[in-house]
Amino acid sequence: MSWRLGVDIGGTFTDFALLDHAGHKLAIHKQLTIPADPAAAVIEGVGAILAANDVPIDEVDAIAHGTTLVTNAVIERRGAVTGMLVTDGFGDIMDMGMEQRYDLFDLRIQYPDPIVPRPLRRGIIERIHFDGRVETPVELSAARTAIRDLVEQERIEALAICFLHSYIDPAHERVVAEMVQSEFPELYVSASADVYPNMREYERWTTTAINAYARPMADQYLARLEGGLGSLGFRGHLYIMTSSGGMLAPETARRFPVRLLESG
Repeated sequence: MSWRLGVDIGGTFTDFALLDHAGHKLAIHKQLTIPADPAAAVIEGVGAILAANDVPIDEVDAIAHGTTLVTNAVIERRGAVTGMLVTDGFGDIMDMGMEQRYDLFDLRIQYPDPIVPRPLRRGIIERIHFDGRVETPVELSAARTAIRDLVEQERIEALAICFLHSYIDPAHERVVAEMVQSEFPELYVSASADVYPNMREYERWTTTAINAYARPMADQYLARLEGGLGSLGFRGHLYIMTSSGGMLAPETARRFPVRLLESG
């Protein structure tokens, strides 16, 4: 008999549901979440629910995993120290937003601080127009200097690369990203043309910033999770639930953790 296992990790409990493929047998289990190491609770819970139902782990074909870890990290501001490269002259986009008020008559309204604070943003000389025409080639030497300063002085762990109109032509973002991966391999890099290749810079840049902010945490968590499941003998497919209710392979979830923002 083959089985599927669903896991949903929350701030207090991690929930498990074990279902056979024929849909005839269902078992559930609750495990206290371990805030310092959420993957440990998942591993313990998987072992517990399988043992309680006499199901060998080699009969589990798939594990579907939903998690609020990315959501909580963003809300509680527990992500990585993140730097940002933007088209020169557009460093304040994250603060300006869309100039909309969610409470029109509140004169003392306060917005959450941007994920990437202003001192961690650097303007890079480059410019691609809305029609894809290159006005100013990207200055790689200036980008290299800015990144080195962010790494050495600000101790950033992740970097968001957000250039104007990169959804039309991602060449400038890609060449900077390749340079970063070659010369600063310890950085987790997110380019806006890869994360959210759509027009409107505020939406694209905030999405990319959150992606970069969450990448180290998501990568470390999924590495522990995969390693722990492997040590139990799991050889099936692990799927990570997205905000839309769809599923991602772990390697894709590592690259794009922003897609897990409303997972679980």
